[in-house]
Amino acid sequence: MTSLCASFQSLNIKHGSKSVGSMRSSIVGAPVSLSTSRPSHVCSATFFQVNAKQNSLKRQRVAEKNRLYNRSRKSEITTRSKKVFVEIDTLVKSSASDAKAFDGAEDLISEAFSAIDKAVLKGILHKNTGARRKSKLCRYKTRALTDLCLYTPASA
Repeated sequence: MTSLCASFQSLNIKHGSKSVGSMRSSIVGAPVSLSTSRPSHVCSATFFQVNAKQNSLKRQRVAEKNRLYNRSRKSEITTRSKKVFVEIDTLVKSSASDAKAFDGAEDLISEAFSAIDKAVLKGILHKNTGARRKSKLCRYKTRALTDLCLYTPASA
């Protein structure tokens, strides 16, 4: 232990909050007495303080990039859901005569489901939010089919 202290004593380290050389961190040190066979040995302990300014700036850059990515994913989900609602509304207004007319809406629902599932998988949406949005799409289609008398729900 004394040899370790002796090797560090040869270093030219300033105590206090002044920075050393080209390091970007500050050194705070206080002399610490070591319990050795000879009490005359004193080693100074130094603690490095990380400069949090750079870390916070990087976190801001990463957070902004993630925010834009997440916003585009959410926008995609909203756009695909609106397309489903508009398609089903046009089918209801045109009084579709059979369930085959809803095949186009089924394709759009499938695309919306895929976008929602990807967002849930990436952590952009909570899983319950994704389930709620998928359920909303299915309920809208089922209600339209029921209104057109093309689907009769099974009685419980």
